[in-house]
Amino acid sequence: MSQHVGFVEGTVESVNDRGIRINGEWLNFSKFKAVAAPKLGERVQVGVDPKGFIVDVTILDANTNSSPDRDRRLAVLAVAAGFLGRLAASREDVRSDHVLLLADKWLAWIEES
Repeated sequence: MSQHVGFVEGTVESVNDRGIRINGEWLNFSKFKAVAAPKLGERVQVGVDPKGFIVDVTILDANTNSSPDRDRRLAVLAVAAGFLGRLAASREDVRSDHVLLLADKWLAWIEES
């Protein structure tokens, strides 16, 4: 029987085969207690053992907003934000109003698709 030291509650920000990130911190799955990994965006309560490993996951609120289209739009926006940041940093003649104008146009394009 696993001994819980505490619980962490929050929205899943990232997931990989070794653990999840909640509230900006990575928590690793226990090797000794298999649990189903939550999905990105789900609100969860995670039970951790004395060493801080995940031994229990309770889904508090499933992410009903997730969809392949939404995920694609978020990915494109992330790439666009990176590009706009580099553009603004690499060119002295680019002003914030230029970047904001491009961002607004790209956001409109993303929302159409």
